[in-house]
Amino acid sequence: MNGKRFGFLGLFIAGLTAVVLGYLALYLERLTLAPALLVAGYCVFIPWALFRLGHGDGDGDPAPSGGE
Repeated sequence: MNGKRFGFLGLFIAGLTAVVLGYLALYLERLTLAPALLVAGYCVFIPWALFRLGHGDGDGDPAPSGGE
């Protein structure tokens, strides 16, 4: 696997893990930990993973524009 794909998968799995642990903490009534994990998963890790998926690693050609 190349570095870009691994970065996406690692961040996405971290986001999903944070979300699952957040809901588990909510179930266990850990009302300080649960929102922090849910915000980290939904607002930090998953968007960061999607950003990494959509952008190259910087040392290749830019995305084709379709007109050339």
